[in-house]
Amino acid sequence: IFNWDDLPVKEGLHNRHMVGLSAWQTFFQTTHLTLHEKVVVVIGYGLVGQGVAASAKAFGAQVQVAELDPARALQAKYDGWPVVDLSEAVKTADVIATATGAYGVVSATHLDSMKDGTFILNVGHVAQEIDVPYLKQSASHSEPMPYVNAYQLSDKTLFLLADGSMFNLTAGYGDSLNAFDVTLAVMAAGIGHIVGEGASAEKGLYLLPKHAWMSAL
Repeated sequence: IFNWDDLPVKEGLHNRHMVGLSAWQTFFQTTHLTLHEKVVVVIGYGLVGQGVAASAKAFGAQVQVAELDPARALQAKYDGWPVVDLSEAVKTADVIATATGAYGVVSATHLDSMKDGTFILNVGHVAQEIDVPYLKQSASHSEPMPYVNAYQLSDKTLFLLADGSMFNLTAGYGDSLNAFDVTLAVMAAGIGHIVGEGASAEKGLYLLPKHAWMSAL
């Protein structure tokens, strides 16, 4: 197996830049709202979270970062972001974006603490980053606009975008075509390596060799 997901060109372009950009483009198209004067809490400060935070700021948001890993939290501080406790931050957030790839990040307790009108979206790898079953069991549901799922709790309405699925891919088109061309070219180069030089490799997991994909750039 040749791993191309951890290649610097894929991580540096897609993960770091394009997910955040496409997420907020999709937000604008889906909600017909901007981020100006909105408090955006980004959960997770890996490469995807970094891009989500940077793009949100570029579009006018007041960005906060919630990150449990001490090293990443320190990096977020040095990048200039307020690092906040999630349990407190959800109380005042206008938009919450999960970018962790982990399960159960936004719990029922967090959902209960959110203010009326909060938007919640996920750009991580799993739909279960948000406790969607709790919302479905505890709130009445409507879809006032495509991919805008409104959950009416006793004292507020929460807007879960794309019902917790990967928002930029479910409600949007993902990476811009000119950026995804690079991704596809690297993937094609990887296939060429698999059927060529890599066909004789021993069983195992390997990072796709640099010489196999550099020509695609």
